[in-house]
Amino acid sequence: MGQLKRNQTQGNVNVTLGASRAPISELTGKEFPCPLCGEGLPILLSKRNKPYFTCNRCGVQTFVRGKTGISRLHEMAVAGILVSGRKEGASYGIRLYNRLEGLKLQKHDLDKKHGLFISDPDLIHAISLVDGEIEKVQGELAKLARETD
Repeated sequence: MGQLKRNQTQGNVNVTLGASRAPISELTGKEFPCPLCGEGLPILLSKRNKPYFTCNRCGVQTFVRGKTGISRLHEMAVAGILVSGRKEGASYGIRLYNRLEGLKLQKHDLDKKHGLFISDPDLIHAISLVDGEIEKVQGELAKLARETD
């Protein structure tokens, strides 16, 4: 993945990509689900080479700015965990699935912070909360699947 460089005269929202444009080129042709309807939206590049997507149906336009957001979008798009729905009936299930994948990424990030010898009780509580949310979303997704069978 290419290195993201910060433009020293401006804040984090104006992060520019360094010499390598690997993260951006890997996003081309990928889709991001609309947060409202689940429709697959092509990931486009702004004039400042920032990823964005627009749902004309819902009127939602989202720009991804900053190193963390661009890196997270890149990670999710390349891993193929962004699923877009094209049918109205499946939109809710697809949103649940995307939520589940996002929670798994958060859990993975928290697990990486967990030390072997020194235990942070706040971190353990956060991991427990994310685990509970994962179970809740999995249950809701399973319930929805049973109702549609």
